[in-house]
Parts: sequence; C-alpha cells; structure tokens
Amino acid sequence: MAIYETIFILDSLLSPKEIDAAIERFSGIIKENGGSIRKVDKWGKKRLAYEIQKKQYGFYAAIEFEGTGNIPKELESEYNFNDNVLRYLTYRYDKHKLKAMELQEKEAAQKAEPAAPAPEPEPAAQEETVATEAAPEQQEQKEGEE
Repeated sequence: MAIYETIFILDSLLSPKEIDAAIERFSGIIKENGGSIRKVDKWGKKRLAYEIQKKQYGFYAAIEFEGTGNIPKELESEYNFNDNVLRYLTYRYDKHKLKAMELQEKEAAQKAEPAAPAPEPEPAAQEETVATEAAPEQQEQKEGEE
C-alpha cells in the first residue's frame, strides 16, 4: 500500500458542522475502499490567490492516508460531484520523502527526551547576580578610602 495526501478547498461559507461532515465523508470513502487515515489537518479559512467560482476565501483541509491506487479515483469522483469543493489535489508520496519523514520523526523523538532535565542551572544564575551586585559596593569603598 502507498501513502497519499489529498488537499482540498471547501467553500468558506459552510458552517463548521458542514465542514466536519464533508471531511468525514471523504475519510469514509478512504476507509470504505480499504484505506487507513494517518492524519487529518484542518488549515482553516484562508484567502485564495485568485477567485474561484466568484469566491475569495476557502477552507483548506488535508488528509494523509494509506491505501491502494483506486482510492484517489474514488475521491476525485466525490470531489467533482460535491459542489462545496472548490479545488483539490491528491498525490502519492515517493520513497525518498517517506524516508525523510521517518528520519524527522526519529530526530524529534530524540530531542524531546533530553529536554526534561534542563531546569537545574537556575541557582547558578542567582549566585552570579549576587556576585556582580557586591562588586560595585567594594569599588565605592575603595574610592572613599583614597
């Protein structure tokens, strides 16, 4: 099975419930055809670069899924049938991008683990400030003695 991502723009005049229903409908098509959803991203309402069907704004969303080659065809037919979809794009990840994504996930997991023991250096910073505050007083005393 290959990994795909489909990005689509919905009409911005839809209510949040209607937007969620459309996303669920597209996710359902993927599941009905033997696919599995990896991630759903709602990018939100954004201004379009140019007017589409006399609309200046659209609601952007993306679904990353794993499945067979017939799923993009099924999604495309649903996108064409649904009047609320302004634009769409479905593409398949290549092997190099998949390897890069796996490496990024591993690096992020490694960076997240050592971040916890960091709070210990705070007392050292307080000692330094005390030492620098004492220094000007000593200089004033030396000036007074001269």
